[in-house]
Amino acid sequence: MKTAACTIISRNYLPYAKVLHASIRAHNPECDFYVLMVDTPHPSDQNQEFEIINVHSLDIPNFSSVAFRYNLLELNTNVKPTFLSKLLAERGIPKLLYFDPDILICDSLQPIFAMLDRCSILLTPHCTSPIEDRKRPSEQDFLSAGAFNLGFIGLRNSLETKSFLQWWEKRCLELGFQEPRTGLFVDQKWINLVPCFFDSVHVTRHPGCNMGYWNLHERSLTELHGKFLVNNTVPLLFFHFSGIDPLDHSQLSRHSNRHTLADRPDLEVIFRLYRTQLLGNGFEANKKYRYGYGFYSNGRPIAQIARSAFAISQSSFPGDPFLSSGRFYEWANTRGLLGTEDTSGKYSSSSYVRNDIRVKTANAVLGFILKVLGSNRYTILMKYLSFISILRNQTGVLSPE
Repeated sequence: MKTAACTIISRNYLPYAKVLHASIRAHNPECDFYVLMVDTPHPSDQNQEFEIINVHSLDIPNFSSVAFRYNLLELNTNVKPTFLSKLLAERGIPKLLYFDPDILICDSLQPIFAMLDRCSILLTPHCTSPIEDRKRPSEQDFLSAGAFNLGFIGLRNSLETKSFLQWWEKRCLELGFQEPRTGLFVDQKWINLVPCFFDSVHVTRHPGCNMGYWNLHERSLTELHGKFLVNNTVPLLFFHFSGIDPLDHSQLSRHSNRHTLADRPDLEVIFRLYRTQLLGNGFEANKKYRYGYGFYSNGRPIAQIARSAFAISQSSFPGDPFLSSGRFYEWANTRGLLGTEDTSGKYSSSSYVRNDIRVKTANAVLGFILKVLGSNRYTILMKYLSFISILRNQTGVLSPE
């Protein structure tokens, strides 16, 4: 039977899936390709060159609640094991490769399929050598987000794989939050435990697999007769363009400050090639599509704080939480959890500006509190604030009880 590859997208990422599909077809014409659409159904989904499977067909119990408590990134990643299980079980695929949509296949995937002759679960680490500078991503980032990059996973259809996917699915659907401070990072962090819990697991150090911003300190690229070589030795099998802005010709990834395209001319050709293909497949037109599970039924955007509040007390709100006529919407409105725009995702520990007047004001307030409370009680307060800053921990604030 045929081998297969798959990816997961929301509708605005359709151009990425098209580019991925075209690159697979160019180098691996024998490989089937499936796309999971994590979005509300649309008639155009059936008019593609590949099969699109809607997330509703996965038959996830109480799916509306799952889709509400998880944001776009969380939902797209946490339905992954359910999707992979469905493909392996219903399509009888002997070997299945998952790729994130922002990946370009650059050569035959047969070396990867061959690895699955000797294992059931195939993983790629973020990097295979130490990082000595203080730039992002660092080794500490990998300790937080996970040792393995789940933009790729290879699976052989076996009992061990079935057992692994059942375990992973349960963790993802229950605790797939993006909360590094609680040890959680969507579907990816759980995979740290896979080599401990399961047999027939292989971690490939092949430098041509999953090249991306996280391992550029150890990998360079050379173009030779239309092919790419990594470190002048092995073929580049696939490149992961995580964090790319197709309209910014200087940025390498929004998630990294280690390199730019200006100081990595070896990457110029492949980035130009990828940007051209994305733009040619409707990148700018597809940006207009809004995420179907990002809004209440009346069109009002769902704030992250509302998702967290629902996750805390889901059992208190039976029914569809997306309905603006529902109990959760009514309660959220009384608690001030309905915003007109959710911009919370734009801010993080790496994006704040030290000289911002708001930051200076907050620091001044903390300094005053330190003087009033003293060092011991101030430290206790900071420990509590660290705990309570996780929105899902605010049961005394974001709960109807």
